[in-house]
Amino acid sequence: MDSRSIPELRAWGALNRRREPDSHPVALSPAQARSLERLDRTRTLDFARGYILYSVLTAIGAFVLSVRNGAPALAILCAIGVGLLVTALGLTFRLPVTVSGVVVILSNLALVVALDVGFSGDASFDLQLFGLGLAVFVLLFEAPRLVRAVLTLVIAGMFVALQFLTSDALVTPGLSDARMHTVSLWNNLLTVSAVLVAVLMLQMRFNAARRILEGTARYGELQASTDPLTGLVNRRPVVERLTELERESRFDYAIAVLDLDNFKDVNDAFGHDCGDAAIASVAEVLADSFRDMDVVSRWGGDEFVVVISRILPSELEALLERVRRRIENTWFGCEGRDSSVTVSIGAARARPARTPHDCLTAADEALYQAKEAGRNRVVVLHQYDRSVDGRTPQDPLI
Repeated sequence: MDSRSIPELRAWGALNRRREPDSHPVALSPAQARSLERLDRTRTLDFARGYILYSVLTAIGAFVLSVRNGAPALAILCAIGVGLLVTALGLTFRLPVTVSGVVVILSNLALVVALDVGFSGDASFDLQLFGLGLAVFVLLFEAPRLVRAVLTLVIAGMFVALQFLTSDALVTPGLSDARMHTVSLWNNLLTVSAVLVAVLMLQMRFNAARRILEGTARYGELQASTDPLTGLVNRRPVVERLTELERESRFDYAIAVLDLDNFKDVNDAFGHDCGDAAIASVAEVLADSFRDMDVVSRWGGDEFVVVISRILPSELEALLERVRRRIENTWFGCEGRDSSVTVSIGAARARPARTPHDCLTAADEALYQAKEAGRNRVVVLHQYDRSVDGRTPQDPLI
């Protein structure tokens, strides 16, 4: 986990998600993912209805063209197509869109073949098969892959066949060259428009699917790195951050270990609910007291670990003293009355030739000294060896 993840983890909570920089996708809970899936389905259904309406208008245009140019057989076929397409449009409000999609695909395929054969290939009706092939993947988004694959192959095969089978002699309508050119021009424009809209819709569907997939994965990652009670990160991001600092040979950081004073007495006297409220109130102060670049974690139980980045020696003790006083003066509800707790804080700064584990060990030793000195105080160790009095933290890095 790189340092850019820390602000996201600090800000992330079960009911508080925001758009993050491009380095990470937006975390999506299962409910949010389902909501996006419903939105995508609704948008796709709207496109399907729009495409069917476009097909109806195109079939009406073909009907008018057939009537005006003396092609009664084509006119009847177009009229049947209009009826089928209008029926398919109505079915989208009552049945799965797959049913309407199959009707639309087959109706359009039959109309394109009939028009291309009837008016000759010069009218370029066969080009509409490109848009129809793309529409298969939008109209039939709920259909099995095999169905989509078969229809796509049928459309592709029909396009190839039309290049060899079309004839000017089958219908012989009275289309002049000038009118044929106009029909071809409008047909090309409509085909290009249909293809572009279908491509746009497929891109939107792809983006939605990717966002849902990456968002749910990010949600799981954040859940694995976040303490559910306090919303702070757990030890995993701390370990990763310290590993990163060691890899970069950084020594401009400090580690603070905080522990609630007499926390067992609070649990014994008032119950675990009050204990949880005390931990949550301390966590809120800590989250508000440090910068986004700092890693504030609930290390376990009533113990917190903070990795403070880019801190000067002269600033460390004063900063932690302010935090201690803020916690001491923070009240939380417990058994119908306001209560407060105090914390002991131990800290140590990173030193050359010392590992993050050494620094954490020293901070834990400083916490031990703060407890021995009477609690509710800050102790900072500025000098320490690899092992301080033979002690190791309660929860060492693993």
